Amino acid sequence: MSHMGSKTRKVDSDEASKAIEERLRPIIDTIPTIVWRKSPDGSADFLNKRFREYTGLSLEDGMGWGWMNAFHPDDRLKEEWRADLAAGKPFEKEARLRRADGQYRWFLIRAVPLLDEHGNIVKWYGTTSDIEGLKRTEDRIRLIINTIPTMAWSVRPDGAVDFVNQRWLDYTGLTLEEEVKEPTRAVHPEDLPRVTEKWLADMAAGEPSEDELRLRRADGEYRWFLIRTVPLRDERGKVVKWYGVSIDIEDRKRAEEALASNEREQRHIAAQLQRERARLVEAQQVAKMGSWEADLQSLGVIWSEQTHRIFETDPSRFHPTRPKFREFIHPEDRAKVDAAFVASLDKRSPSTVEYRIVMPDGRVKTLEERWQAFHGDEGKPVRVAGTCRDITERVRAEEELQRLSGKLLRFQDEERRKIGRDLHDSAGQDLVALATMLGQLRASIPSARRKSRRLLSECKALSDKCIRDFRTLSYVLHPPILDEAGLCEAIRDYVHGFTKRSEIHVELEVPQHIGRMARDLELALFRVVQEALTNIHRHSRSHRAKIRIYSNSDLTVEISDLGRGVRANMPRGEGDPPFDFGVGIPSMQERMKLIGGRLDIESTSYGTTVRAAIPLERIEREKTPHSNS
Repeated sequence: MSHMGSKTRKVDSDEASKAIEERLRPIIDTIPTIVWRKSPDGSADFLNKRFREYTGLSLEDGMGWGWMNAFHPDDRLKEEWRADLAAGKPFEKEARLRRADGQYRWFLIRAVPLLDEHGNIVKWYGTTSDIEGLKRTEDRIRLIINTIPTMAWSVRPDGAVDFVNQRWLDYTGLTLEEEVKEPTRAVHPEDLPRVTEKWLADMAAGEPSEDELRLRRADGEYRWFLIRTVPLRDERGKVVKWYGVSIDIEDRKRAEEALASNEREQRHIAAQLQRERARLVEAQQVAKMGSWEADLQSLGVIWSEQTHRIFETDPSRFHPTRPKFREFIHPEDRAKVDAAFVASLDKRSPSTVEYRIVMPDGRVKTLEERWQAFHGDEGKPVRVAGTCRDITERVRAEEELQRLSGKLLRFQDEERRKIGRDLHDSAGQDLVALATMLGQLRASIPSARRKSRRLLSECKALSDKCIRDFRTLSYVLHPPILDEAGLCEAIRDYVHGFTKRSEIHVELEVPQHIGRMARDLELALFRVVQEALTNIHRHSRSHRAKIRIYSNSDLTVEISDLGRGVRANMPRGEGDPPFDFGVGIPSMQERMKLIGGRLDIESTSYGTTVRAAIPLERIEREKTPHSNS
């Protein structure tokens, strides 16, 4: 009887469960997510209406292991599913499900087991939630991090690197796995002990860290970087992650080293650089980077909060559009920005442009923008996303550095002019007087005193050589004919002396109609000729050279040889000329940049050609009063 009663209670319980299940089924079918139930072995015995509507499968097709047919082929790994089910613990996994129209979308699957009083699995219950939007957001964030023109990375609380962006990988040439395994691999060996000690101290203190070190590029070259690291804390103040950036400061380092070589201007220039560096560091501390996105079909535009800060707009009132954005752009830069944007729509790689924007109060900012177009299934661009960064302070610092470089070059030229004039007017005249007196003294020595006359002749020859050397040195420092007759005559005169000293034949091709130019322009072009011929003499082993001056939209001075090619900053060898005041190709490039020109160098095993060009409109704009003489 007790057995019959127990059986009766079980039947009643099953019937009650079925009744409850029947009442719950309409509710479960109306839930806007997929709900399912599976047996302990993973075969489905219930799939709600949402599953059938989304997948297009019938209830019969989805039962058992038929539900697996809705998954992407790469996500149908039955062994993984069976392993998760066999573990008997709640689990989560991400997979792609095919929609009724054939499109796959990402879903988050959550499953929990129902256990009986003995701990055995009775059923598995789970939900399948659409996370396609979340996946796209993650891709967008990853794109932003990988497109920013800065090396970024993150570190776990224990100090282990767990992420570096694409910019870092491109620079170092390492894979993400190599970087995570050996994060200090790219650090210069001389910097590693100091940097490690400081980083461990800052990490232990939990404070933001800043340091400078050298990092090895993929081609083996080391460059200086400014490293900044800040901690991310949870609500209890515990560090959960460290985030950092590496900023290339190699150009700043080189500028500091170059400027330090001038003794007279060193303190003044160092003070200027220190102030500029302080401004630059301050700007970097407050600098933020904004992001934006534009849908090319709906023409909808989205700006991040930082983009609104850069453009100084109120996100609650200002709704960005392409026409409104163009109103900010400086009128002189609009065509450049439009052309870059149109060209980027057909590209599959990021694009970059620098431009100016004008604030309502008239202030001008300079921005660097980096973006990429994304294409649909038909290959047409459907969306554009990118970043923008305020680089106004950096541009101002570069302009100031260029101004100081120009000042230094002008100071050097004035010193050359003064020293050359002093050598010619003072020491040179004294040597001439000495040579004259030696000649007179020789006439007073009897012919019988041959030894004395021979000694006096040697002294006279030595004084004559000193006179020639002093005149050559004075001329190389600053030829007076450049001020008196202009560039063409100065080149002719210099080539005449150069050929005598070097025995290198120089062919001149100079048109007759070229008149006078501004003093700075003539001096810069003359120094390029002087430096190029010096390099030919020192390095090319050529016995022939050619100088050609011609004009189209530019005035171009071309110097070429038929030697082995030249390189800047080569060491002096035996037999090099005694007078060499060039500082190499960088000096020529800097001079041309300061006068608004450009320098092009082509060097092969057959010879080298140097071209210095200045736009004719600049020459006309800066003509001096003697231009038409």
